[in-house]
Amino acid sequence: MKNTIIIVVVVIAVVLAGAIFGFRGCRKAAKAVDTDKVRLRTIKSTVIAFGRVEAKSDVNISAEVSEKIESLYVDEGDTVNVGDTLVVLNRDRYIAMLNRARAQVHQVEANLKRARENLRKMKELYESGAVSQDQLINAQTEVDVLEAQLESAQAALSEARDNLAHTVITSPINGIITSIKAKKGEFVVVGTMNNPGSVIMTVSQHSSLLAKVDVDEADIVDLSVGQEAKIELDAFPDTFFHGRVTYISHEANISKVSMQEQRATFPVEISVENPNPKIRPGMSVTVTITTAVHESVLAVPLSAIVAYRDTLTGKEGEGVFKYENGVARKVRIKTGISDDRYAEVLEGLSAGDEIITGPFKVIRELRDGMPVRKIQLRKFKGKAIRVKFGGKAPQGRIETKKTEKEEVKPKEAKEDSVKPESAKKAESPKERSK
Repeated sequence: MKNTIIIVVVVIAVVLAGAIFGFRGCRKAAKAVDTDKVRLRTIKSTVIAFGRVEAKSDVNISAEVSEKIESLYVDEGDTVNVGDTLVVLNRDRYIAMLNRARAQVHQVEANLKRARENLRKMKELYESGAVSQDQLINAQTEVDVLEAQLESAQAALSEARDNLAHTVITSPINGIITSIKAKKGEFVVVGTMNNPGSVIMTVSQHSSLLAKVDVDEADIVDLSVGQEAKIELDAFPDTFFHGRVTYISHEANISKVSMQEQRATFPVEISVENPNPKIRPGMSVTVTITTAVHESVLAVPLSAIVAYRDTLTGKEGEGVFKYENGVARKVRIKTGISDDRYAEVLEGLSAGDEIITGPFKVIRELRDGMPVRKIQLRKFKGKAIRVKFGGKAPQGRIETKKTEKEEVKPKEAKEDSVKPESAKKAESPKERSK
């Protein structure tokens, strides 16, 4: 009887031990995961591109007459308005030309006056029969010739005035002097069909700036004129400016990435709204263009999305792992737009569904039906503790974060600490003898 009881007890102990170790083994096999509920969010899809600031309107200042530069009235970086004097050329030659043209007009006018008076007299004499018709015709011809000469002289005078006026060059726009390419005393020439002529300086219209960027071919299809953009400049690290897409090129720029690979980008222009006066053409920019905004849509973290292959059709897509009573269940989802953290979910999930969101390495190793256990944040002695589901803080592997700075209290002085010298002197001889 005793032996029977002992055997029964041993069997029960073995069974219990097996169950306990089996349960622990199952718990050990379960992957520790982070989870979160599917909820509504606002997703803003963007395209990021890089480039430089350019003036919307650059005007090259050139001479309209050939002459030496007598004075430069501006420096690079100066702000100018329409009509401000920029350059003055040497005027001596053009003043002399104007005086000669003016004298020529006066001379022709005097000759024409005499010829017209002569014609009037010849008409009277012809009517009385005192002169022939040929003499009358000659007098008329002389007037016609002098009238033509006067017209030519007046045109020359007008040209001389214009040439003299062109020796003073003014700004055609409001802007900033972005470059000066000539200096005082340099001879500048007028441009011709075969010669571009001398560019003295460039004025950029600062009130209208553009961010010119190159957008990758994979993103260009999402862009359209009028889309909002956020513009950041390296020179203003804590500030961003607003803008809108104003131009999208239809022709790609091809650049070599390697010997076998090429990259296609499309030039895009974004107008800068209310630019800072300190912004200069040529500054580097980072532009974030908003291509779509979807509000109050189901969304999941990008880190939770995995590849999904339909076992029946073989069709590939995207999926996530749902957390269902300690088991990872892989479900197919259809996504819409995404931002840098979340993707819109169009099909496959409902609000409130609990999905596995991490860790990244664990998600990549998960398979449908695998046992999992949640990692939860709990407080233990004033600290946030990351505990695997089912564990009791602080048992097992935990990760702690200080919730508040621990105060370092100064050590309390001991009663028998060293007394100051003044106190020692105050002691009685009897006390010192002790």
